[in-house]
Amino acid sequence: MEDTHRSQYRLPWPLYEELKAAADKNRRPLNAELVARLESTFPRLAVSADADIPALHATISKMSLAELMTPAEITMFAERMLEAVRHKRGTAKPPR
Repeated sequence: MEDTHRSQYRLPWPLYEELKAAADKNRRPLNAELVARLESTFPRLAVSADADIPALHATISKMSLAELMTPAEITMFAERMLEAVRHKRGTAKPPR
């Protein structure tokens, strides 16, 4: 385990409980849940800068939305999609 940093961190209880519940739901240990969530925050693009378009497309298509966008961007995207659906249905709120 030379490539692993071992440490202890303090979390607020509510955050720990949410993390533990997510780990249980995803059927993985708490540490694996934490690592997966941190890795999604710091994605690594596995394509060199001089890669061709098909290679770039193949890499990006394997990435999750969380690897491509921040939580705030995902929320904004979701809100825009909901607004588009409401607009299409004719139930959109008037602009402020």
